This record gives sequence, structure tokens and C-alpha cells, in this order.
Amino acid sequence: MSTNPWTQLSLPVSLNDLLDAREAALRLHKDARQLNDQARETLAAVGSYLMPHGGEFRDSLEKSLHELDRSMWRRAFDLTGFKQLMDAEAVADFERSLSPKPPEFTDANIRATFIDLHMRAGEMFRRGIVNVFRYLSDDYKTNSAEPFRIGRKVVMGLIIGPSFRRGLQVRIGSGDRLNDIDRVIQTLDNKQFKPRQLEYAMNAAFEKGEVYECDYYRAKGFKNGNLHLEFKRADLLDLLNEQIALHYGENVLAH
Repeated sequence: MSTNPWTQLSLPVSLNDLLDAREAALRLHKDARQLNDQARETLAAVGSYLMPHGGEFRDSLEKSLHELDRSMWRRAFDLTGFKQLMDAEAVADFERSLSPKPPEFTDANIRATFIDLHMRAGEMFRRGIVNVFRYLSDDYKTNSAEPFRIGRKVVMGLIIGPSFRRGLQVRIGSGDRLNDIDRVIQTLDNKQFKPRQLEYAMNAAFEKGEVYECDYYRAKGFKNGNLHLEFKRADLLDLLNEQIALHYGENVLAH
């Protein structure tokens, strides 16, 4: 009987380090609580209300453990690079899964989580691309001319607003859309994605009334809230549309 290769998954050293650090920190935290209880008992023997409030633990052990596990899961996702494949929707789902009670950060749960993510990585990445595509309004000719494709030039509505300092900026709350686009483009180009980098760079240009331009994009913001975005790398745009085709089914782009 053959062995399922996924059960042989080796965790990266960094994740094993996280597991070891969690166990050590939890043990030390429990020891600290026990010593704190002893300090309280010692003071109680000579008088009431002598234990300083600053020496008390504000939260229960259970709540502290949940907070530790939430931090560990977030760090694990950063270390494995899965965040680069996750769109804003997937990240929001991940954050919701951590509250109010996160899964225990154990070897078994890590393996189950990341094996599942590894098997769904392509699907998850394509969904993120399609979600970006759906954001692009078909009310504009530049978008509707090529249904089920992202064209070289697109118009994004309700994304630009006045800057608090001068000029224009990406509206607060609208940055996720740009963040997702840049995440996809950087990933297709095998580059490390830096969250919010594109948003910050655009804001710096728009506040001066300038057109933003880099190796990947040319963008101009307008007072009516529109952002005109041009993709400069035709090769990456082709890869982008291939992923959309895979999502919607074979030969969709041909129709």
C-alpha cells in the first residue's frame, strides 16, 4: 500500500522554530502565573489588598493562549509565503478564522492547514485574479471592449479622492483593490510582493498632480474619482488573462 506523500510533508525549520518557541513561551508563562499566585498568597498572609495591580495578569490563561496562537498563525502565513497568493477576501476569511478562538497552533493543525492550502494554491490565486477583474466596471468602454479579459487600459471608479495635504490620493478603504492588483502582477513576475507599496507610490505622485509610472503601470487619478490604469508589461497581462481563462473554463476567452 503506497504512502500518501502529503503525510510526509516536512515543515520548514522556521515553522518548527515557531512550535518550539510557542511551547517554551507557554511553559514560562504558566510558571510566571504560578509564581504570581505564590506572591499573592505570601502577601495575603500579612494583610488584605497588598498585591500590586501592576503585578496581576489582566487576562485569563485561556485568553492569553488564544492571543499567542493568533500571533503564531499570522507569523506562519508570513513565513510560508501563502499571503502572496491570498486576495483581500481570503485574508479577511483567514482573520475571521482566528477569532474568537483560533485553532490550536500544533504540528498536526499546521500540517493540515498548509497541505490544504498547498493543494488549493492555484485555485486560490486564480480566484484572487478574478476578484480583481470583477472590480473593473464594465460601464466604461475600455473595460467592456474585451469581456472576460483584463485589457491593457482599465478604468477604476470611486477610488480617487482629495488628499488631506494637497492634490489627490487613493481613497481610504480603496487601497485593497490596488493592493490585490499589484500582488497578482508581482507574483506573476516572480517578485516579492510588498503590501501597500503601489498605493503609497501613487499617492506621492497624485499629491503633486503628476502621472504615476513605473515598470509595471502608468496611472492617472481624476477628481471625479476615476483611476485610469495602464498595464505596461504585455507578457504579464497575457499570463493574467490565461489565469482568468483557467478559472472560467477552457476557451472562454475565445468567445
